[in-house]
Amino acid sequence: MIQPTHVLFVTIDGGGNIPAVMGLARRLAKQGFNIHVLSEPCMEEMVSAYGFGFTPFKKYFTRSNRKEDFFNDWNSSALSNPTLDKIVFGPAEVVVEGTLEALNKNNIGLLVVDCLLLPALMAAEVLKIPRVVVFHFPEYLPGPNRPPGVMGLLPGKGLFGKLRDKLLSKVFNKVLNKNLSKLNQIRNAYALPPLHSVTDLIHQADLRLIQTLGRFDFPIEPAPANVRYTGPVLDDPDWTTAWTNPWPENDKRPLVVVSLSSTFQNQAKTIQEIIDALRGLEVRGLVTLGMAMEDAIFDAPDNVVIVKSAPHSQVFPLADLVITHAGHGTIMRALANGLPLICLPMGRDQFDNAVKVAYHQCGINLGRKSGASTIRKAIVRLLQDPVFKQNAVRFQKDILAAEQKDIAVSEIKKLCLT
Repeated sequence: MIQPTHVLFVTIDGGGNIPAVMGLARRLAKQGFNIHVLSEPCMEEMVSAYGFGFTPFKKYFTRSNRKEDFFNDWNSSALSNPTLDKIVFGPAEVVVEGTLEALNKNNIGLLVVDCLLLPALMAAEVLKIPRVVVFHFPEYLPGPNRPPGVMGLLPGKGLFGKLRDKLLSKVFNKVLNKNLSKLNQIRNAYALPPLHSVTDLIHQADLRLIQTLGRFDFPIEPAPANVRYTGPVLDDPDWTTAWTNPWPENDKRPLVVVSLSSTFQNQAKTIQEIIDALRGLEVRGLVTLGMAMEDAIFDAPDNVVIVKSAPHSQVFPLADLVITHAGHGTIMRALANGLPLICLPMGRDQFDNAVKVAYHQCGINLGRKSGASTIRKAIVRLLQDPVFKQNAVRFQKDILAAEQKDIAVSEIKKLCLT
């Protein structure tokens, strides 16, 4: 018998998505929901440690090592990204089949799908159970008042700006709809009505949870009926280890934390440029490498300490500035501590995030190829100009207030009662 409080999460390890998606799962578990996860074999240890049930994918997404670069998207462009073919839509048939099997086997009454695996939503349609899609970053779809995501663009202004956004929206939908025929073949096999557009998968979900602040984002207006801005999840990644402050308590030099992607984005050169930028400055530099870079060797001066990982929850309260690849989770955890940012976006949603940081004057957006001199000037500017800190603190208040409301859990509870 289907149990309305039994929830299946469908996800894979894409780096920043895991703290956000699993953070939501953990919050639901605290409210009495029974959580089961369908994911890659490499995720079983983490999922089991949380006390959740686990089912591995068997025909695709079969990594046993989380460090393996499965995305291979570090040299891609917004309109030519292997993630769409390799992750989101290519394995659609396998994802739907695996999701259906897990739903039936575990008497699931609610499906929560990571936006990286959108086709899984169709399995809930087959069984006529509620379906929720989770976006761990700001709005991705275009709208009447905004361009598509992943391009690093602000909404266009004036006639030409709005025309640009309209044309880009058509291109965006055309790229997505290359997968429409494949999805409709799967839907036909399960006696589901055809989609008119791939984005219908998202719009037809019962809930679309966007895990950021509406004020940080540029929301679609008018808002789609299923959209809820829930605020970010601030959980540390599961793989971080305890951190001990290597500097004496009386060392009052500003602390600059460097936190780039936990997955491979060919970031070694950028890390070294940041280290060189810190060289000679009257600051303390803490460079966290993450899983992708933890075995790499860098040349660091005396004022820089390099560690494999450090929980943001422990480090950011002591920091004065964060230098990042502009992953959404890192940005939100920095702003939750009132910290300004230097962003060096490398791909994925990072260009959008970095543009928003600069737009809200919480930090500076630099190109990933910026040299040490450019990065050094940005460090000095942010440490000297109080405006960036002041704007970050304004977001800190909003983020912490959203965390107290726990909007995502409340919305899912409502859905289970309908």
